[in-house]
Parts: sequence; C-alpha cells; structure tokens
Amino acid sequence: MFNFDDLGTRILEMIRDWLIELVEIFINFLQNVMFSYDGLGGIALQAYDIFVWFGGLLLVSVALGKVINQLVGEAEGSQEANIWHTVVGSFKAGMLLVIMPFVVSIVMKGIIEPFTDYFIGLMGDEMIASVESLVESENFVDVFGGVMGQLLVWLLVMVVVAFFIFKIFVEQAQLLMDEILSPLVAISVVSETFSFIENWWRDIISHTVTIVVLTLSMALFVEALTMESETIWPKLPALIGTGALVISGPSLVKSIWFSSGIGRTGQSVARSTMHLVSRR
Repeated sequence: MFNFDDLGTRILEMIRDWLIELVEIFINFLQNVMFSYDGLGGIALQAYDIFVWFGGLLLVSVALGKVINQLVGEAEGSQEANIWHTVVGSFKAGMLLVIMPFVVSIVMKGIIEPFTDYFIGLMGDEMIASVESLVESENFVDVFGGVMGQLLVWLLVMVVVAFFIFKIFVEQAQLLMDEILSPLVAISVVSETFSFIENWWRDIISHTVTIVVLTLSMALFVEALTMESETIWPKLPALIGTGALVISGPSLVKSIWFSSGIGRTGQSVARSTMHLVSRR
C-alpha cells in the first residue's frame, strides 16, 4: 500500500535541499560579489590616473605660485609670508596623494570585509538551521500554515532584501568615488581656504559605519525571521523593527550622516529636485 507519510517526508526533504542551496547561493553572492573589493579598474582607474596627473601638476603650480608670492611679500617687508608653511603643506599633500588610496583599500579589506563576513556567516547559519527545521514538521499545514500571513512576511522580506542590496551598492559606489577623487582632495591641503581633507575623512567613516551597521541590521532581521514560534505574531514586532532598520537606518547612523554634512547636502539636493519638478 502506498505510504503518503513517506511521500510527504521526501517532498519536505527535497524542499529543504532546494532552500539550503538557495541560501548558500545568496550567502556566496553577499560574500564574494557584494562585499568583494579588488581595487580600481576600467574607467575608474583611468579617471584616477588622470586625477593623479592633474593633481600633481596642480600641486606644483599652486605651491610654486604661493612660494613666489611669499618671496615677493618678504621682499616688500610683509610679516605674513611663510615659505616654510607652504613647503610643509606641499610635502603633506604629496604624502596624502600616496596614502589616501591605501586608506580606502584598508577600510574595505581590513574593516568592512571581516565584519560583513562574520555577520553574513551568522545569517547563513540561522537561515540553514531554520530551513532544516522544516523536516521536523509533521505535515504541510505546519510548514505552510497561514498562507496570507506567510505572503505578507515574504513580501516584507523581498522589500528589505531589495533595500539592503541597493543601499550596500550605493555605499560601495560612494567609497569608490572617494578613492577616485582622493588625488584632488590631497592637493587641496596646500590651500588653507579650500582644504577638503576633513570632509573626505568624515565621508569615509560615515560610509564605513553605514555598511557595517546595515549588515548587522540585516543579520538581526534574518534572526527575527528564523525565530521559532507557533504563529507569526510573536516575531512580527522584531521583523518590522529590524526591517525598518535596514530600510531607513538607525537614528545614530543618521545623526552621523547629518553631522558630517553629507545628509544635509543630500536633503538640499532632494528639496531642489522636488522644487524643479513642482515648477514643471
């Protein structure tokens, strides 16, 4: 006689194997594609080389112009001329021209990748453990019970994952642009009025903290999703809360962004865009 219990168990095991494979593919994508860093290449590398050449030429021109101006000032008896300060500033700019790209590489390789690999590993363990618990269910009703609730949960999951991937790509693109523009930022040290080095450091720190906290928020969301409960309601607050952290970001990270000036700039750009759209 045909045994339906064996058939149900085999189907559940097959679904479990499929889901585990999908989880492993997703985790490999996060670790090997999303958070991998191999340095600049293609157009980005060409743009960086151009900025290095242009920045070096600009450094020599600005430093030479300031030295000549200060020599003339000293000849006229000016007390404000300080050639040594210009020489030190030029030396500092030359050093930063070499150091700043390595800073981005160290941030990506030494800070972001270890933290994200650790949190992503935890996410993979939680998801695989949750999938394997499907086999312990007695029937399909236990696994797929509450169809509408499950649909809402997976809709939330898709939205959160989409926001997570999009925001991570944006943050990495920002760090990439910081590396490309680092030669021009380094040269700005020579000028006391238009030095952007502090803004550059704040930008690097802001994007680094955002990526790490965003990955941690995603790990918390996965933990809430895989939390064992008889119904969806006990874990719903944790799902909504951690999902909101991924979508909008923690308030502390927002304050870091706005204190660095990046958030205010983005907000002003958004207001200007909305104003132009409303006028049309």
